[in-house]
Amino acid sequence: MKTPTEKKLTERQIRRRENILAAARELITERGYDGVTMRDLAKASGVAPKTLYHQFESKEKLLRAAVEERFRHAYQQIDEADIARGIDRLFYIIDTVGKTTRDNMAYAKALGPILSSRRSKSSEVFTRIRMNTYRRAIEQIHSESEFVDWVDVDLLSAIVYRQVNPILTSSWFLKTPGDVTTTVVKLDLCLILASVTTGYTHRKVITMAKKLQKTLKGSPYV
Repeated sequence: MKTPTEKKLTERQIRRRENILAAARELITERGYDGVTMRDLAKASGVAPKTLYHQFESKEKLLRAAVEERFRHAYQQIDEADIARGIDRLFYIIDTVGKTTRDNMAYAKALGPILSSRRSKSSEVFTRIRMNTYRRAIEQIHSESEFVDWVDVDLLSAIVYRQVNPILTSSWFLKTPGDVTTTVVKLDLCLILASVTTGYTHRKVITMAKKLQKTLKGSPYV
């Protein structure tokens, strides 16, 4: 589906916009978010600098559009995955985010400042996108009636997000192997959810916790 901005553009303009945003992401990977200039962006995308300003108004808006477009697409694909149980969806999210971060480490590292910074409203957009994805998994577990009665879905969703998100960042993956990082995340969540779940979800997290503890036993990273 085209965005409101794209609906106003011709097919040629849409392709040019996509090329510009792709070039921006490549430069972000190479130089970091703050190391990109409009002159370099114009050269890399094959347009005049005034074209960039006409279409995006500023470097900040252009780079934010480039990052947000890929970010939304990545999390949309995660959200659309057909997974039968909520707890399996939660583990799928963790594995997928972890793998994406590892496979695109230079880009993930370059985005660290904007994704974690409180300097602009753009970081709030990325936070909402990520939180909504984790919340969908928690809501799915809730719809399966596998939480104890007193669980507050809003509060638990926030706890899960705050537990997971800081660890699934490039800084953690630079310090420890990716499989160890995701294993620690899943173990922490299993221990949290074990006390508030029932049925399939409870059995799953208990079994998974035992398995993950064995996996981490003796690891020099934990």
